[in-house]
Amino acid sequence: MLDRPERIAFFVAACLGPVVWGVMFALFVLVQSPSGGLPLPVAEIPYLEITLLSIFIASAVAFLVEALVRQFLYNRLLKIYKVISNPDKYRNALLADAEEIGKVEMEVRSWAERTSTEVVNLQARDDVRREFIANLSHELRTPIFNIQGYLLTLIDGVKDGKVRKEYLKKANRNVERMIRLVQDMDVLARLESNRLNLSKENYSLTEQIEDALEQMSDRLNQGEIRVIRDYDLSQSYEVNADPERIDQVLLNLISNSIKYSREEKGASVKVSIQDADKNYLIVIEDNGIGIQKEDQTRVFERFYRADRSRTHTKKVGGTGLGLAIVKHIIEAHGHSIKVTSAPGQGSAFSFTISKSLAV
Repeated sequence: MLDRPERIAFFVAACLGPVVWGVMFALFVLVQSPSGGLPLPVAEIPYLEITLLSIFIASAVAFLVEALVRQFLYNRLLKIYKVISNPDKYRNALLADAEEIGKVEMEVRSWAERTSTEVVNLQARDDVRREFIANLSHELRTPIFNIQGYLLTLIDGVKDGKVRKEYLKKANRNVERMIRLVQDMDVLARLESNRLNLSKENYSLTEQIEDALEQMSDRLNQGEIRVIRDYDLSQSYEVNADPERIDQVLLNLISNSIKYSREEKGASVKVSIQDADKNYLIVIEDNGIGIQKEDQTRVFERFYRADRSRTHTKKVGGTGLGLAIVKHIIEAHGHSIKVTSAPGQGSAFSFTISKSLAV
């Protein structure tokens, strides 16, 4: 029984033979015809010689094709084909070429895994895109409708000057909320695409934390939230980081603790600094409502709120991008952030910052 390369050679010879014979016949007739152009007598044409020469040329070409096919197409795969079709006969060949066959198998599996992963990633990106658009629409809808309501009321003609002023203030607050959302989206987009350059410098972490707490003092006092400092105020805690971005991290995390603090008295926000070899570990902890375990892995996603229903119990505000920005800023510094929480007991966000290069 012919194997595949021999079949190809046989097919080439069968197709090429008549063609070669015809060409040889035409050439012989043209060369041997009298100068007057009269056709050569049939009896004088050497049919046998032309046929034999044609068979020889066609066979030579066919054998060349077979050699090329074997070399470039089947040398590697033929071994696998033979082993599969007759494993007992080619057991020794299998053992001898196990490494080569293994490489082929690994390449095929690797390709299949890459293809499968690409499909999954495409589906995931599409899901993220749809969710992002839905969340963005939700975040913009509320302030836009609020502004529309205030403006329509003013258009209807509110005579009381104080009421008009109050409505204008409320409309302005909603405009500011949309501006913050756009700004946060811009920062997050640059962080995710690695287009946000960090301006690192050595500075005092103690002063930065105290400044952040001072900026939040009105909200802390309004909510009667006690601040617990678990660090030495007399120590500078020099770090090397981008102060503007770390300030953004601290303000977001402290603001988050205030938003989800407990309603009753006794609410607190604890800020601690711990030595961690070449880094400082910063922990911002509250004793608020906490986060369910299944939600803790998603709190750093854009627009994700662990429990959307809880946002209606307090006017928490925000853009829904704060923790996502925090995560990317910390990662841009080469560090990570994590959350530990228990429902009804509070949450703790911890991250590291590199110590000052001079330390």
